[in-house]
Amino acid sequence: MTAESQQIEITVSGKPVRAAPGETIMHAMWAAGMAGEIQTGCIGGVCGACTVTLRFADGRPGGADLACMRPVAAGMQVFPYPVEPMKTPPPQAHPTADKLRAAFPTLDRCTKCESCTSACPMSIPVMDAVLRMQKGEFESVAEDFTTCIHCGLCRFVCEDRVKPNDMGMWLRRSLGMSRDYPSLEPPPAGDAANLGPQWDYLLPGDAAETLRRARAFRNTGKTGE
Repeated sequence: MTAESQQIEITVSGKPVRAAPGETIMHAMWAAGMAGEIQTGCIGGVCGACTVTLRFADGRPGGADLACMRPVAAGMQVFPYPVEPMKTPPPQAHPTADKLRAAFPTLDRCTKCESCTSACPMSIPVMDAVLRMQKGEFESVAEDFTTCIHCGLCRFVCEDRVKPNDMGMWLRRSLGMSRDYPSLEPPPAGDAANLGPQWDYLLPGDAAETLRRARAFRNTGKTGE
């Protein structure tokens, strides 16, 4: 069997493209001379420049995805549709519901369709986080968006233009600048020997306990509490 006979055929904006199995949509477009039809950014699933919508004629589920991360599949129909860049308001210390709504008037537009949650490649409960934002539960929202890669897919699929990822990251930054963190200056040379017990506390070996202790240390700057 020749390499050509093993190729997969997809369409990009209605144009047929042949690609190798396992190849990403992005690389298939490059190889077909269609690099100019899609934006290129990080090539690592973070920036959201290469957002596409996908359909399958046989009824398989499509949706939104990133061309740099999604492998090609037979019968795939690709429509480049990059997320428009936007300037995010600067974070504000000690965020409140009023400050959040002033920065993002779109907050209360959410119609609870869950498209944002379905589109998130990091399995963040995006819609639930938006509802928590409306209630002022900011610490929980900050935890929700810990793994956000800011790809913009949740904003892309939202017909109400809620901008959940931008709001989530704004809250994380605002909460971060509100905290009085312990000094990061290196300890005096004589105290170096005392760091061993701290590391033993922060890295107990159990993943769940490590996370719990790390969160406690982040909030207090102390070990053993």
